[in-house]
Amino acid sequence: MKAKTTLLLLFAAIATQAIHAGDIIKVCGQNVQNFFYSLDRGRTTGNSVTKSNYNTEEGRSIKLNAITDALFIYEADVYAFNEVECCAESLELLAQSMSTKTGKSYLPVADGLTYDKATNPDGAIKSGFIYNAATIEPVGDNLSTAYGYNNIYPAQMRMQTFKSKATGECFTLSMNHFKASTSADPSYDINQREGNSIALLKGLNQAVLDPDILIMGDLNTTMGELCLNNLEHAGYEEQILKRDPYATSHWYYNEGNLIDHVFANSTMAAQITDAHIEYVANPHSTGSKYTAYSDHDPYLVTLNLQAQPTPSYSYTKVTTLTPGTSYLIAAPISGLQIAQPVAIDKNYEYQPAVTVTDNDGAITLSDNKMAYYIEEDGNGYYYIKDYYGRYLYQQGTYKNTNVGSKSYADASDCKFSITSQPDGTFKILNTTSSYYYYANIYNSAQQFSWCNWANLGNNQYLPWLYQYNPTAPSAITTVGIATEPVTTRKVLSNGRLTIVTPNGRHYTLQGILHE
Repeated sequence: MKAKTTLLLLFAAIATQAIHAGDIIKVCGQNVQNFFYSLDRGRTTGNSVTKSNYNTEEGRSIKLNAITDALFIYEADVYAFNEVECCAESLELLAQSMSTKTGKSYLPVADGLTYDKATNPDGAIKSGFIYNAATIEPVGDNLSTAYGYNNIYPAQMRMQTFKSKATGECFTLSMNHFKASTSADPSYDINQREGNSIALLKGLNQAVLDPDILIMGDLNTTMGELCLNNLEHAGYEEQILKRDPYATSHWYYNEGNLIDHVFANSTMAAQITDAHIEYVANPHSTGSKYTAYSDHDPYLVTLNLQAQPTPSYSYTKVTTLTPGTSYLIAAPISGLQIAQPVAIDKNYEYQPAVTVTDNDGAITLSDNKMAYYIEEDGNGYYYIKDYYGRYLYQQGTYKNTNVGSKSYADASDCKFSITSQPDGTFKILNTTSSYYYYANIYNSAQQFSWCNWANLGNNQYLPWLYQYNPTAPSAITTVGIATEPVTTRKVLSNGRLTIVTPNGRHYTLQGILHE
């Protein structure tokens, strides 16, 4: 019996080594609710840890120690923060304190951001990173992903590529803070967050050092809002809810919601072994909000970095439309061409065409940035949205394609009827102007634009549609969730203390499962 027990223990040890094999990197995200280095912010605040008095070094130290006392136990390779003061010293303090508490060497990622205290005495905030210099290093510049924004968002939407020192594998981390719901008109905030997501998807085009992209941050809304739909339609998958559908990160008037999110593209998602909220680190989620250092809970993401092949996206030619999915818009202009999106630095243009190959009724691409998401409006008409979350529309007698927010497309009364034709093409018609979408050659250039001609002439074509086929084979490997299991933890949810197991199930203290 003893020999059998020894054998089982040996097998368990070997299995444990296999489970934890690989290049394990931990990333911790946290909105620290206005951690400021400056002591002359022009106002005083309350006595709680969240609202420390920033006119004293003691108040700043209380806040700093509360943050790092809660987070140092994770010994994350990267800590990503929202709402730190827009100056170098705020991240330097956090790095120094984390180094002291862990005995490791943490450094801030330099970003060069600052602000004019004379014109903004209440302060300005940013997102930023500190990292364990023994295990990881930043690669390339720290960049803004707020493409096209000229206000506070360039500081609050940041991107940095990191490289593991153990294996040289890299990933790109974008930490973001979207518009909060603070306006008298809620639709204004929703529209602003839509703009945040469009800017982010444009800004991520700068991620040329490594294609594995991890999006994190306080996005200030729950799943289902347009800004998060934009991320999903672009191919990013939410990782926390994937593992725990009951997850919450912020409590407001005793109601918990997940508004801090982790999204990953396909190659990054294949390397994520865990993503969850850390409820016990910050007392806010357990009801002790007056002793919490923030009104948000931290979250922890575990990566098992490994080389990933270039993803492939397959699109199959169809003769019927299925709303709620993505399509390539194609035509035989000169060979087979597909419509490129309007350039990210433009609001309108004649859409240029790019040559592709049809293999047995399918087009395969290395990315999905040429695809268009088609959604119903509920009344038999359709919206067409590009990869960046911009809605296509056409106005008046103009032949170029315009792009903008959904509210702008609605204001322009720009919805489309999409009707299949007997020859396998589709007529995409602007129901207001009666202009339709077609492909043509103009001044020797292949392009897609709009016209109201009754009949097509030479070198003019109605488009074909190729629908995204998610079941097509892909070379991307998936890392099993068991690689870095979630620990069982206690959670206070809606006033009830429950036990959350590694598989995301919730049990009462008596061991009774509840959904």
